[in-house]
Amino acid sequence: MSFTNPSIKNVSVWKKNLLILMRILILAFGIITIVFGVGGTKVFGIMTLLALGVIYLPTLINRRHMQIIPVEVEIMFLSVVILEYVLGNTFGFYGRIPHYDDFMHFTVPLLVALIGMMFMYTAYIYGKIKTRLFFMGFLIVLITIGIGGILEMVEFTYDTFIYPSIDHVFPTGLTQGSPTQSPLEDTMTDLFTDALGGIGGAIIGVLLIRRAEKKGYCMEWVDEFAELQGFKKEK
Repeated sequence: MSFTNPSIKNVSVWKKNLLILMRILILAFGIITIVFGVGGTKVFGIMTLLALGVIYLPTLINRRHMQIIPVEVEIMFLSVVILEYVLGNTFGFYGRIPHYDDFMHFTVPLLVALIGMMFMYTAYIYGKIKTRLFFMGFLIVLITIGIGGILEMVEFTYDTFIYPSIDHVFPTGLTQGSPTQSPLEDTMTDLFTDALGGIGGAIIGVLLIRRAEKKGYCMEWVDEFAELQGFKKEK
């Protein structure tokens, strides 16, 4: 796997270096966890490598091995991988640090909403949608809440129907539950926190877009998102 890419030459140096460092660290951590991990931690090593593969796959299958996914999106995605699989699961932050679960239920939707705002604003710039930033943000918040609800259903399904059959092989532990809340309270707290994260991400997205418009560098990242969304090919 190559960690240098000719298509990121025009990206800020610090972003390029950060992205390369994150890729190397996540790859190394995933391999080490699979080889030396105990019990269910091996699963988190596998998930870490799968996440890295998913985000890097578009670059590998591209004929010229160009950076398809915008660097900003990849940095945020890899940050979530580190927070979830490295710190949260492998190092046990979910159990060791109070409210780490709430922190993740706020942070991940915030990043999802922020990325969503970038995609939607790019569609607006290229004339694919016609609406105001406020309504873009409102729609992104609803989508984020929906994604949070789907994830809660996935966790319930895993804990109820899948984990009882594999816990003797991969004792990863249950994905839901709280030592201080009932299952219903825990789920509703997660959903409310997801909503707050989505609102926060939408607001930050609007503010960043407005700031970028005023300073005149908005099209630098809009072009990257447009290429990923296929808008440039149509022009």
